[in-house]
Amino acid sequence: MNYIYDIFIKAIEENISIEKIKFKQAEIYSPYMELSISNINSNRLPQDEYIEINAFYRFQEIFQELFNINFKENTELKNVLFDILIHYLCELDLKQGLNKNEFYKKFLFEDIINNVYGEELAKNIVYFNKEEKDIFLNSFITLYKTGTSLQLFNKTLSKIFRDSTVYLNKENPKDLYIYLGKYKDEVLKGKINAIIDTFLPISMKIHLFWDKHFGILGSDNTMKINDIVMIE
Repeated sequence: MNYIYDIFIKAIEENISIEKIKFKQAEIYSPYMELSISNINSNRLPQDEYIEINAFYRFQEIFQELFNINFKENTELKNVLFDILIHYLCELDLKQGLNKNEFYKKFLFEDIINNVYGEELAKNIVYFNKEEKDIFLNSFITLYKTGTSLQLFNKTLSKIFRDSTVYLNKENPKDLYIYLGKYKDEVLKGKINAIIDTFLPISMKIHLFWDKHFGILGSDNTMKINDIVMIE
């Protein structure tokens, strides 16, 4: 980590409120780095009360007067003002990396949380981690553009449930058999329900299998005693 926005990104990943982060100008710092932390190779958020930075690394024009060595009064006010300005600059840093699609995802997620797409999806969306949520929202935007498709469903499912396999009944194309390769729990149940309800037509009949695969004649890896389920 070298830049102030790295701190905010790491806080978001660790589910820590950025409002709890406090910055201060370091008294001793490297002229070649923005962050002034003891372990520059650390991948975790510093646990210090204040995160010391070298504000002159990129923002000298803003802070050179504020931290003039000849101006020693109102130290507490300067520190509070400095923290507020760094938070603002960090927010700008983050927004500069956003494109139109990122804004779409932000607004879409807010709508989901506010029950615009139903209470069930609002409840299940919280089960996704940050990466999975990004996959889900990207697919949701594609859904708006292209409509429902089995290909979009398969793509989304395979990215979130990496051991999953989808089978289509040739005799009845409305029957879909989904093997997840996971032990069933409340979190995974919420994730798969969100994916199915969002990306599959309501007319599809879903047969869901968790840790045990159904037997397929001619496929030895699915025909293991005590490790398969039977279907009609």
